[in-house]
Amino acid sequence: MRWIAGLFALALFTQPASADPWQPSDGDKLAFDVLRDGGAFGTHIVSFSKNGDALTVKTAVELKAGLGPITLFEYFHDVTEKYDAGRLTWVGSRTKNEGKWKTLSAQAGEGGLRVTAEKFKGLLKGLVIPSTHWNEDEMKQATMFSTETGEMLPIKVKDRGVEKVKIGTGETIDARRFDVDSDIDASFWYDASGRWVKCAFETQGSKIDYVLRALPK
Repeated sequence: MRWIAGLFALALFTQPASADPWQPSDGDKLAFDVLRDGGAFGTHIVSFSKNGDALTVKTAVELKAGLGPITLFEYFHDVTEKYDAGRLTWVGSRTKNEGKWKTLSAQAGEGGLRVTAEKFKGLLKGLVIPSTHWNEDEMKQATMFSTETGEMLPIKVKDRGVEKVKIGTGETIDARRFDVDSDIDASFWYDASGRWVKCAFETQGSKIDYVLRALPK
């Protein structure tokens, strides 16, 4: 489930990823209801807070599946990203999967982003975009930084053009679809402003859909 972790920026360390990325406002939120084969599976919520040039992004993923009172699957992933004037300065996360907790921390410093995580400990140089998915610039890269394991995951992205997407309010909007080939194949949709508005993928024979509750005002 590493992709979900993400299953996840204006995530820059050394340079901007695009000329005009979406600029979230203080208090903005991307709240998704996650469906598994059409039924409730959990939530994925990305919250933004700003104070001058400082931006904090918090991601909270909670997924559960069970049979009656018995929990068969449980996944939690919390991520905090911090930026200063558009530059990534810190990432921290904790993840519970298969009953075990693991943590990640990444601090910007001289020469790059120093990471301490389950699968990688060391220095990442150059462009670093966390796998929190809210930044459309993630779709323009050949790798992304796993906020669960610390690895730089290779990805292949195909732009499928603009499609109609229905959000939780019943509103239908235009959004550009990107199909991503990674450890789990997934599709992501972003509206004309660059806001993440939908996600869909299949895993272990089940279809997972992210439905955005409402667009940020």
